Amino acid sequence: MSFTDQTNRVVPLERAKPFKQTEIGRIRNVGSSVATISINKSVIRNNQLQLAQIGTILKIVTSKSIVVAMVGSLKIGSEDDEGMSDGCLAQLNIMGEITTNETTRETKFFRGVRSFPVLGEAVYNMSPAELTLIFNREGESCIEVGRLQQDSSIIAKVRVDDLLSKHFAIIGSTGSGKSCTVALILQAILNENPMGHVVLFDPHNEYSKSFGNRAEVIDQDSLDLPLWMFDFVETCELLCSEIEDQAREETEILHDVLLKAKRLYDRTLQNGDVSSQVKLDDVESELQRATHISLDSPVPYRIRDVAKLIDHDMGKLENANNLAPYKRLKRRIASLVADPRYAFVFKNQASPRPIEEIVGRIFRLPVNGKPISCLDFSGIPSEALNIVVSVVSRLAFELATWSERQLPILLVCEEAHRYIPRDHSLGFNSTRRIISRIAKEGRKYGVSLAIISQRPSELEPSTLSQCSTIFSMRLSNELDQNFVRAAVPDGAAELLSFLPSLGTAETMVFGESVNLPMRVILNNLPAEYRPHSSSAQFTDLWKRDVATPELMSKVFERWRSRSLTPGGEGNSGGPVTPTVQQTRAALRNRQLPPPAQQQAPQTAAEQTSALAAQVRQRLQAKAAATQSRPQNLSDVKSMLNSAFHKNI
Repeated sequence: MSFTDQTNRVVPLERAKPFKQTEIGRIRNVGSSVATISINKSVIRNNQLQLAQIGTILKIVTSKSIVVAMVGSLKIGSEDDEGMSDGCLAQLNIMGEITTNETTRETKFFRGVRSFPVLGEAVYNMSPAELTLIFNREGESCIEVGRLQQDSSIIAKVRVDDLLSKHFAIIGSTGSGKSCTVALILQAILNENPMGHVVLFDPHNEYSKSFGNRAEVIDQDSLDLPLWMFDFVETCELLCSEIEDQAREETEILHDVLLKAKRLYDRTLQNGDVSSQVKLDDVESELQRATHISLDSPVPYRIRDVAKLIDHDMGKLENANNLAPYKRLKRRIASLVADPRYAFVFKNQASPRPIEEIVGRIFRLPVNGKPISCLDFSGIPSEALNIVVSVVSRLAFELATWSERQLPILLVCEEAHRYIPRDHSLGFNSTRRIISRIAKEGRKYGVSLAIISQRPSELEPSTLSQCSTIFSMRLSNELDQNFVRAAVPDGAAELLSFLPSLGTAETMVFGESVNLPMRVILNNLPAEYRPHSSSAQFTDLWKRDVATPELMSKVFERWRSRSLTPGGEGNSGGPVTPTVQQTRAALRNRQLPPPAQQQAPQTAAEQTSALAAQVRQRLQAKAAATQSRPQNLSDVKSMLNSAFHKNI
């Protein structure tokens, strides 16, 4: 019998060396949480100092219990009169004790110590049976993540409920095995919980194959996250200007327009004909009675109705002297609809999909054999990535809240420093707000958070501090080490001093889901399930010229279309991207180009809208031909609106 660790090193269990109890040293001084021992010279003489290396668990046998301590640091002893060093000293962090209940006669490990060691007591190495008693708690739901570095025959287990209910973080430098650790832990969780609900934010398309048939991979082309599912703050962050003064004006406009657009769509549904047209003035008069609809209600609305309402408000006499914010909003909406990278926001405008279908696919409701959904964000523009994360995270929180904790959800935030940066001038406020709220309140409602990052020092401190379990891999940056040191519990911060020397696929585990901090050699992850996180092969690719005309043609086509799967290359059924000329013409004519996905036959409403646009163009052409300029801008608007309503 043997096991294989993630470094492909085979360790035979049946040939493990028999345990031999050795006296490591004696207590020289002891405090409430630390103790200093002098290492026996026989241990030094026999070259057995590896029994007391940093991170090793030792025991101190007292009159009532076995005190468990971890080696935190080592140093040479003080010099004698002749200038010779007097042996070796080790500082131990007291972690807990093993005691036997006098009534039940059950022996368990407990955090904290009631019976402290006294001066001169012996310190011994731990037996495999005692290590198993500490790290493998029976009767609780656990997952196996690897083997103890101190004793490879001991399985390293993590308690699932404590891991998920109180959040966890996986941090490590590039190349330390962080992505493989994420896949390993999630696979272990899903093996024990096949009906789970896990959402993985995958900004680099690393995990599309890591879970086989158990994952629902949602990429840019298949993602459907319509604008009407955004709350008002998220919608404003997408549609409004980044300039504060301009954004304030545009927000006021959207406040009225979005509510009217939702009411307009809701009224057409009540009339039983989605394509029926109603007068905008009637919508305004009935708006006060639509008490069941708010700005944040997930009620569908059409983007063309938003544009129509903006035009309607522009024609009002009281807005004649302040048309700039209306024009900016229309230009912004037109550019977003024409951008194929934002196609997932403007899909299915004619007949929106029901919220049950959209939310069910993302959060696996029902599971249908696929308990995890991988949201591939590699094709989504970086300025929209934070908004998408915000929307999905908020939906998870609201879903768990309204289900009364019957649908626990795990959100895995890969590259979390992109969503919740330490610098508040970066990122989006809505994203930071919802993730911070989940970190603080999520466990009450059944939403768990997994923070994955290679730069913990760039994360918002309050969010990482809410993670009660930390998997810390190799970290070479001193700022990152100090940041983790401040978040590590159990008084074991000194153990982080050797984080730069951790090997690949080796981690330190701290927190609530383990009894003691442990140094773990992670299990092997099969090659077919490893993430796409390998680096580019420079020497291999630079040995031959791969820049063929065919390859470069594909590269530039993808570059132009801002998509890895441009519609012109065998992607039948993909979106038809409007040309630059079409977009510019739409902006000049102040009309909204049709969404990329709406190439189906036009409905009656769309035909009417197109007819009204033609009327506007004819009137503008006539005015240009006669070189006549009306004296009053409101006359032009009245004429356009009259022609528009007449054709409706």
